[in-house]
Amino acid sequence: MHFAPFLLIAVCELILLFIGRRTPLPGWLHLAVSVTVAAVLLFIAARAWKRQLQVQEGLQRELEGMRLEAVKSARRYKSLLEGAGNAIFIFSADTGLLEEENRVGRELLGFSKEELDSIQARDLLHPDEHERFRCFLYQVKRNGRGELDSVRIRKKNGTFFLAEINARLIDLGDEQVAHCLMRDITKKRRTEKEIWQRNRELSILNDILTGMNHSADLEQEQQRTLWEIMELFDAGGGTMHLYRGDQGSARLCASCGVSAELEQRLSQSLAQDPERFLKVKRLKAPQIKDLGVAAEGWQCLTSVPISAQEHLVGVMHLMHRDPCRYSAEELRFLESVGKQMGNIIEKGRLFAELNWKSGELLRSHRLLEKSSHNLSVSEIRLKQNLALVEQANLEQNRLDRMKNQFLGMVSHEFNTPLTSIISGVEHLLQNGWHSEQEARSVLELVRDGGLRLKGLVADLLKLIKVEARRGALETSAVHLLHFLDELAAQLQPQLEERGQRVTLAGLEELPFFDADRNYLERVFGELLQNAIRFSPHKGEILVTGRVVDRPALLERRKTLERFNPEFLRRCGERCYLEVEVRDSGIGIPPEEQQGIFGIFYEVGEIRHHSSGMSREQGRGAGLGLAMVKGMVEAHGGMVWVESAGGSSFFLVLPLEQEAIQPALF
Repeated sequence: MHFAPFLLIAVCELILLFIGRRTPLPGWLHLAVSVTVAAVLLFIAARAWKRQLQVQEGLQRELEGMRLEAVKSARRYKSLLEGAGNAIFIFSADTGLLEEENRVGRELLGFSKEELDSIQARDLLHPDEHERFRCFLYQVKRNGRGELDSVRIRKKNGTFFLAEINARLIDLGDEQVAHCLMRDITKKRRTEKEIWQRNRELSILNDILTGMNHSADLEQEQQRTLWEIMELFDAGGGTMHLYRGDQGSARLCASCGVSAELEQRLSQSLAQDPERFLKVKRLKAPQIKDLGVAAEGWQCLTSVPISAQEHLVGVMHLMHRDPCRYSAEELRFLESVGKQMGNIIEKGRLFAELNWKSGELLRSHRLLEKSSHNLSVSEIRLKQNLALVEQANLEQNRLDRMKNQFLGMVSHEFNTPLTSIISGVEHLLQNGWHSEQEARSVLELVRDGGLRLKGLVADLLKLIKVEARRGALETSAVHLLHFLDELAAQLQPQLEERGQRVTLAGLEELPFFDADRNYLERVFGELLQNAIRFSPHKGEILVTGRVVDRPALLERRKTLERFNPEFLRRCGERCYLEVEVRDSGIGIPPEEQQGIFGIFYEVGEIRHHSSGMSREQGRGAGLGLAMVKGMVEAHGGMVWVESAGGSSFFLVLPLEQEAIQPALF
C-alpha cells in the first residue's frame, strides 16, 4: 500500500519516455504530468489510509461493547445463581467435576467454594448411592433431563441427609454440563412417615373395633388384635390378660412368642397388684427383674392397661429383645387402643350377662304369666284411680283457691252494701221517719246497696260460667269489623245517652280468624262498657286493629313481660291480630295497670282516676277485666293496658290456633 504511489509514478515516467521517443515533449510538460499524477496518487492513498483507520476503530468499539455485555451477562448469571432459593450445582456431564454452585448449596453441604472446586459430584453421595448416580448421569445425557429421589447426600461434618435432585443437560458446544436443583427432603420424608404411621395406627384401630364389635368369637379377635399391635410396634412377644376385680384373678386370653412360665408370672403380678398397671408404662430390664422378664432375654416391657369407665379390665404386654423407645404419640395411641378394647370387652361381658339374665327372666316369666295379667289389670285400675285422685286434688285446690278468693271478696265487697242496707233499716226501725223525703233518702240508700249486691252476684255467676267452659272453645270464622259493628249497634242507646261515639278504624283489610263468638262478645263488651263508663261526656272511643308478627311483638317486650311473662316464650313465629280499644279518660296510674286484670280487683279504684261523669253504676267486684284476660288467653293471646292521655286496652289473638290452650285463670 505504501509503495503503490511510487510504482504508479514509475509507470507514468515510462509512458512519458515512450511518448517522448515518438514525439518529443517539452520538459515542463513532462514535469507537470509527473507532479500531477504523484499528487493524485498521494491523495488517493491518504483517503484509503483514513478509511482503514475508521474501520479499525469501529471494530474495536464493537469488540469492547461485546466484552462489556459478556461481563454484564456473567454478573447477572452469578447474581441469579447466588440468589436462588434452592441449592444449585453445575458439574460436567463427562467428568463429574463440580464447576459451579450457589450460596444455598454451599450452606446446605457446609463446604467452602474452594473445597467444592476440587470435589467430584459422586464424592458427595453415600457410597451405596454411586451406582444410582451413574445411572442418573446416563439418563440425563440420554434424555436431556433426569430426577433422583431420596438420595443420601454427605455434609462436611460427615452426616447425611435425604435429597431430591432435578437435573437438566446444557450443551455449551465444547462440553456438556448438568444443571442440578437439590432440595433437602429429610423433614418431608419424616413427616410423610409419621402421617403414614398415624394412618396405619388408625386403620389398625378401626379394624380392631370393627372386628371385636362384629365377631362372634371374641377371643379369636383378641388374639388377632395382639398380633396386629405387635406387628405395628415390632414387638417380639406379647400377652393379653383380663382382670376380674370381683374375684381378684387374671385370665390369659391371648399370647404370642412368650413362654408359659412368663405368662403365669404376668397373670400373678396382675392379680396381686392391679394398681401397678393403671397407666401405660415402658420398663427396661433392671426395672422388671421381679417379673423374670429379663431372664428370658427381653430388654423392654411395655404394659398397656385395658380399661372401661375408669376401672381396669385387663392388661396387654409388649416385649422387645432390643431396647426400644416409644414416642408420646405412640403411647397415646396405645392408651386409646386399651380404652377402646376395654369398652368392647366390657360391653361383651355385659351382653353375656344380659343374655343369661334374659334367660332367667324368660323362665320366670313362664311362672308368673298368669299373675301378670291380674297385675296388669290392677295396674290399669290403679293408674285410673290415681288419675282420678290427681284430678280431684287439682279440682279441690282450684275450688279452695276460688273459695278463699270468694270469701275475701264477700268479706270486703259485700260488707259495704250490707252496711248501707242494715244501717238504713235500723235507722227506720229505731227512729221511724219524720218526713217522706227522709224516708226516701234512706230507702234509696237501701236500694243502692241491694243493686250493688245484685251486680256482685251477677258477676260471680258470669265468672262461674266462664270457668265451667275453660278449654272448650267453640270456634268459628270471625271478621272483626262485622263483629264489632253488631256489638256497637247493641251499645248505641248508652252511647247516645252520653253523647259518645265508637269509631272503628283500619278493620276492613283484616283477615278472618277462628274464635269463640260468645267469648269475644263478652271480651269486647266488657272493654267497650269500660271505655263508655270512664270516657267523658261526648267523648270518642277508638277501636283499631292490625296484623303483627313476632319481631313486632319483641319491640314491646318490656310491656308484654309485665303483664304475661310466658307469652313471648310460647308464641312462636305465628302472626297475631292486635286490637286496641282507646278511651278519652285521664288514664290509669302505672302502679294499678297490672292489678286491674286480677280477680276481685276493686274496679272502683279505676273510676277515681277517670273523668267519667256518671257514677250511678257503683263499685264493681273486679271480675270484668279478669274475665277478659282469661277469655283472651284461652284463645292463645294476651291483653294489656297502656295509659297516656287516656287508657288503651290492647289484646292480641292468634290467626292460627295453639295445639294446647292455657288455663283461663
